[in-house]
Amino acid sequence: MSLTLVVTLLILGGLGGFAAGLLGVGGGVLLFPLLFYIPPLLGLESLDAKTVAAVVVSQVFFSTVVGGAAHWRSGRVHPRLTLVGGLSATAGSFLGGVGSKWVSEWFLLLLFGMVTLSAAAMMFLPGPSAEQELRPVGEVTVPVVSLSILSCLTGVVVGFLGAGNFLFVPLLIYVLKVPTRITIGSNLVIAVASTFSGFLGKLLTGQIPFLSSLAVVIGATLGALAGERSHGWVSPHVLRYVYAGVIAVVTLRIWITLLS
Repeated sequence: MSLTLVVTLLILGGLGGFAAGLLGVGGGVLLFPLLFYIPPLLGLESLDAKTVAAVVVSQVFFSTVVGGAAHWRSGRVHPRLTLVGGLSATAGSFLGGVGSKWVSEWFLLLLFGMVTLSAAAMMFLPGPSAEQELRPVGEVTVPVVSLSILSCLTGVVVGFLGAGNFLFVPLLIYVLKVPTRITIGSNLVIAVASTFSGFLGKLLTGQIPFLSSLAVVIGATLGALAGERSHGWVSPHVLRYVYAGVIAVVTLRIWITLLS
């Protein structure tokens, strides 16, 4: 692996980590297409979809540990939501992480395209009202059964792709009406559990490229700290718009690849 590629992965990891800290999406939704498309555009070695998924799950785990801890200290994490969501997502993620060894690259790209399209579609639903956005953590309630089922399915996606925690954001905001800031903080803590399980599944099946993952993880850790510091300066509405823009661009690019 060339030094130029290592530096490129470090920078791309930083972008993914910044998205994790700012938007609470783990960073995988942005990092997956960046790692898949950018190195070849720069004339560097390309990474296949399976390698990208393995690097991404490593990055997301470490960036969510950093970003989640910072949001927890700021009081933006819902304990019960993270406990139920984290346990359910962890079970699904391990299954997806192990199962990803036997699926094709085309299947991974198709799955990524389907989940980004689903996330984009959910954002056409009405979000929490201004009154709901102001609710403190102690006054937010979530339906346990619905949360468990949705979390387990999302965990399977995370295990396959290394990315997928971004699905929690529209699910919690637009379906379960959880305030935006609490969603972002809680999702990062849930992502710690789900991505560790997916990371472990890929590690046990020999899918983790260590040098590539190390470069991305270092960049992501620094980016996550910067993203969390920027989070408090941005309003909930702007955070949702930025998230929607990221999802729309990624969805369009993935589907262009699938249909070409």
